Amino acid sequence: MQLDTDLTGLFGITLAIVALFVRLPQIKALPPLKRAGALLAAVIVVSIPLWGVSMAGFVRGMTGDLSIATLVLLALALARSFFDRAALEEQNRNAMLRAILIAAILFYPLALGLGMFDPYRLGYGNLWFMVLLLGLTIWASLRYSTLLAICIALAVAAWSAGWYESHNLWDYLLDPWLAVYAFAVPVKRWWARWRGADAKLEA
Repeated sequence: MQLDTDLTGLFGITLAIVALFVRLPQIKALPPLKRAGALLAAVIVVSIPLWGVSMAGFVRGMTGDLSIATLVLLALALARSFFDRAALEEQNRNAMLRAILIAAILFYPLALGLGMFDPYRLGYGNLWFMVLLLGLTIWASLRYSTLLAICIALAVAAWSAGWYESHNLWDYLLDPWLAVYAFAVPVKRWWARWRGADAKLEA
């Protein structure tokens, strides 16, 4: 089982590295076939062990395993880079990022010791937490937030199967890198709008 969890953890890191790699302008400019070849070469390079550990393993040692939600977003970004179109509407993705941002704002301060309540303990199979997630999944489905519903369902399924080393459901639902990304996206949009308004004033 240890080997399985290592492989899935390394797969997530490899996916992240490759998703960033294909966003480079030089790679995006390549024809699809050459882009696929470059992608395969990148996978091989990050998987080759050097001094007993691969690049993916080294990065994993610093970042930990990525959450299921992060893997889904990375897979969608990778697909978009190849097919030049989004698999889901931007509104659907934004709804998920807003939910992640709210969850991160509520979760991390409490989990780090702010207050008497530690929400991380709920991730060890608390019944009410599972009921809350079920309700959130149903609500997201009814609100056409398909991506959010899918990510919650996949995270619970992976946790039930023991996909990662962690036995806590929170580690399947959320990770710090995803929280930072969910925060950075609206900040980047606000900055772009502010720069655009500033440019109009200067003109």
